[in-house]
Amino acid sequence: MPNEASIGALYQRADILTEVSISLVLLVFTLLIALGGERMAARYLGEARPPVPAHTWFNIRYSLVSTVLSSMFQPMVASISLALTRMLGAGWIAFPSGGWGWCMAFVSALVMTDAIEYLFHRAQHRFSLLWKMHELHHSAEHFDVTVTYRNFWIEPLIKTACLYPLVGVLFKIPPGVGAAVAMAFMLNNHVVHMNLKFASKRHTLIFNNPQYHRMHHSRDPRDYDRNFGAMLLIWDYLFGTLQRPARDQFPDVGLDSGNAPRILCHAFFWPWCRGRQGAQAIASPQES
Repeated sequence: MPNEASIGALYQRADILTEVSISLVLLVFTLLIALGGERMAARYLGEARPPVPAHTWFNIRYSLVSTVLSSMFQPMVASISLALTRMLGAGWIAFPSGGWGWCMAFVSALVMTDAIEYLFHRAQHRFSLLWKMHELHHSAEHFDVTVTYRNFWIEPLIKTACLYPLVGVLFKIPPGVGAAVAMAFMLNNHVVHMNLKFASKRHTLIFNNPQYHRMHHSRDPRDYDRNFGAMLLIWDYLFGTLQRPARDQFPDVGLDSGNAPRILCHAFFWPWCRGRQGAQAIASPQES
């Protein structure tokens, strides 16, 4: 007869399998919408550079496997997040009830999350350990919506476990606000990585866009360490990291070293594979 421990282990495995399955279904659904949205937008705005299917397919395959890995660690991440919240306390600032309170909570949570994203992004470019992971994202030599998913698979776990809970520590978030903020950032992250020939008017610029974020991925040394903002550009304005591109400026992207993972294994172990022989760029047409 199975004992309670073995039954509990079976339930835990079933929960992980369910989590992985749901995450994969949502990923495929989101990818289809994102790729379709990018194609539709390109019909009206044009493409910044010709598409490179090899890069797109590589990022899609990487996103599928990295989602499986991240989902397997979600129970541990949730435990760390809960422990951090209990240690620091939760909901220091509360909002009025009703529609106005919900809107205030949404804006406050969104702005704080964006500030956290900006500061962590600066740290990723400043500290060697974080850069070795983040470098995978910047190794993409073609800029399209699938680059959204080209993050070293441990990075989202770090943010979910240690950074995003800080929003719940500071604010008492009404039901639905957290999900709404997550949806807003998911939409934003896809849009800013789209391969679009889009140039906004400078005097109306508040939100990040594909051209500004492409400058952040530029392999031109003159563009390094600029445009760190995730959604709002206010942080780049305040901290002097804003780089305004010329109207028709859509630079080449990637690492100045030319290193990029050639096979999925290199991507999943990028901090240890980076710079080694074999971790070279995927062969692709010269972008022009």
